[in-house]
Amino acid sequence: MKSSIYNYIITDDEYSYWYNGFSHQYFLLPLDLGNKIKEILKSPAAISQLPRKLYDKLQAGGFIVEDGVNELELVINENTKAINKKDYYMVILPTLNCNFKCWYCIQDHIPSLMTEEVISLVKRHIKYVIENLDLDTLHIEWFGGEPFLYFDKVIRPISEYAISICNEAKIPFFNSATTNGFYLTSKILPQLDKLKFRRFQITIDGNREFHDKVKFQKGCSSTFNHVLTNINNILTQNKDVEMILRINYTHTNLTYNIVNQVNSFITPANRQSVVISLKKVWQEAIDKSSYVNRVELLTLFEENGYKVSWFDAVTNFIPCYANKKYYCAVNYNGSTVKCTACNDLYEDKSKGYISGTGQIEWINDFDKKYCQPSFKNERCLKCKYLPVCMGICPRDFAQGHSYCKIENQDMEFEQSLINMIKHNVQNQ
Repeated sequence: MKSSIYNYIITDDEYSYWYNGFSHQYFLLPLDLGNKIKEILKSPAAISQLPRKLYDKLQAGGFIVEDGVNELELVINENTKAINKKDYYMVILPTLNCNFKCWYCIQDHIPSLMTEEVISLVKRHIKYVIENLDLDTLHIEWFGGEPFLYFDKVIRPISEYAISICNEAKIPFFNSATTNGFYLTSKILPQLDKLKFRRFQITIDGNREFHDKVKFQKGCSSTFNHVLTNINNILTQNKDVEMILRINYTHTNLTYNIVNQVNSFITPANRQSVVISLKKVWQEAIDKSSYVNRVELLTLFEENGYKVSWFDAVTNFIPCYANKKYYCAVNYNGSTVKCTACNDLYEDKSKGYISGTGQIEWINDFDKKYCQPSFKNERCLKCKYLPVCMGICPRDFAQGHSYCKIENQDMEFEQSLINMIKHNVQNQ
């Protein structure tokens, strides 16, 4: 047996933190014991002399592997399987318009609405993939713009059709949405469950004072209050929903009173359905020195009953869903793209379209380049962090860019790992 090349063993003054990047198993040990085991793993002969219980634990967690195992090959194989996994993921944009005008948004919010003709094409595509691709699941993600501007006109009819045809084919289906949450009012709550909405990602921009300066709406005194009320009502109505509460932060808007402000709307019974995720606004410069503030804020949320995203790492062996073979995004005008975070949504020349048969026709094999592994370079292939990174953004790779994601994180990777292990072990 030998030590895995994807072991991350980190220490502080008290503990030794162990994480395996391939298996995503972890544990912590007292510092002295952890250091002793770390030394033992340097010698294959010594590994065989480990106590059986410890030996089995290390082997089960992937921390030690058979001498002949090529771990890089295992990672590459898992990447291939992930790319070809038959869980069809379909992003639909009913509009590029939005009721808010956030200063940091990368999109141009042009007046737009998916027509009946395009809705029919989307349904035809759903029918095609269900009947011809031998899928395991179908997952529709609603995106925009603000998708719930057109709940009745677009979301409901497409969802009802998808549910019906998936039921006939006995293929599991669910909806999710990335939304600002403003239109998720009590009026549509019963329909959200009926239409199988199981996950939402909703963003707030710091505490109430900061948020309401970024997102404001005529006739609404506080969009912060309004959106959090909607979130709590959804979770009260349906306990199966996962709510990702994304907090977009700058160097000024992370204040500790945000926790009590969120608490005043999200009842204790609903907080375990909320995952707090801090994301830096992309225009902000990386500032690794501010991680203490973020850790303290996440700790406060966790102490108040919320789930917390401590560790932003790849766990499914692909860097982005755009890598998936069984994935597409359909714009309001019927054009198809692989990435919703670039100008492809606005270009006159479409990257692809839904044909009369329901198939997607990609122009010049546009989709193929997104399935290429962006880690196929000397630096990534030798990197011990490969399985928790899997390379750069597929779009950037296709455009010839090269950089290290780990180096560009705004919190040190090892510090994030310590935070995750420490808090998860404490809460077990």
